[in-house]
Amino acid sequence: MECNTPGVIRDEELLAFAAGEKVRPAVEAHVAGCQYCAAWVAEVRGLERSLTKKLYRWDCPPNQILGEYQMGLLSSDLEKAVQAHLKKCVLCAAEVATFIEFMANDPMLVEQVAVRPSSQNNHVGIKQQAQRALEELRERTAAQGRRLVATFVPPQPRLAIQRNVANANPEAALWPRRYTVEDFSISMQLERGTDRGDALQLIGLVTRKGASLEAFRGVPVSLLSPGSPVDTQAVDELGNFIFSSISPATYSLELHLPDTTIVIEQLPVDLQD
Repeated sequence: MECNTPGVIRDEELLAFAAGEKVRPAVEAHVAGCQYCAAWVAEVRGLERSLTKKLYRWDCPPNQILGEYQMGLLSSDLEKAVQAHLKKCVLCAAEVATFIEFMANDPMLVEQVAVRPSSQNNHVGIKQQAQRALEELRERTAAQGRRLVATFVPPQPRLAIQRNVANANPEAALWPRRYTVEDFSISMQLERGTDRGDALQLIGLVTRKGASLEAFRGVPVSLLSPGSPVDTQAVDELGNFIFSSISPATYSLELHLPDTTIVIEQLPVDLQD
């Protein structure tokens, strides 16, 4: 198989199209009608997603280390290393802030933290900075932003045996899933993790009609579960976000845009065996 009109579209234009950049209408029309070039674009995008998953936040401490840091359970050297990382990583600082909030809402945890020796609280400055950042985000959202609830888009009709399974349990966690509201779209895929037991990995893509993928770079995405700390990630330059090592449960997801918060209220994170 080869391109049906060789030389009409340059390789640079196909790369730009694969990256979500604005290209000539002729490029979009060509990819839509050329099976070879459409497969090439899909392969490039798949490679980019694979690299993103492997390199995304590769130097960030695991969530467990951040939790032990907040509770004063780390060794002195490791605590200093985490402090240095928090000064330059807003994503990890946001996770520490949300963990603080979780602890503040649990009387038993508050009591335990209150009786810790003061020598274990020498990172108060970092925590206060993270807490202020979280409060500012909330105040800004409350004062300026809208709150939009995204709607689940049912999958296209499938084979009869698949339809029978879906009809038996219409709320089953079928993947991939897509949610829309106004001109926004959030597509997600769920994969089994490779690190431990039942751990799962949630991969998402945010798009908006008429906007480039780069426009969402750095936008915070929060995954919430009742009784558990919030896990916050950021959208990358390709419009992707990734939550790794999560447990099967029903979550809610929030996308924090400057003037709008997009909410998915019921997100069943599970894979049907």
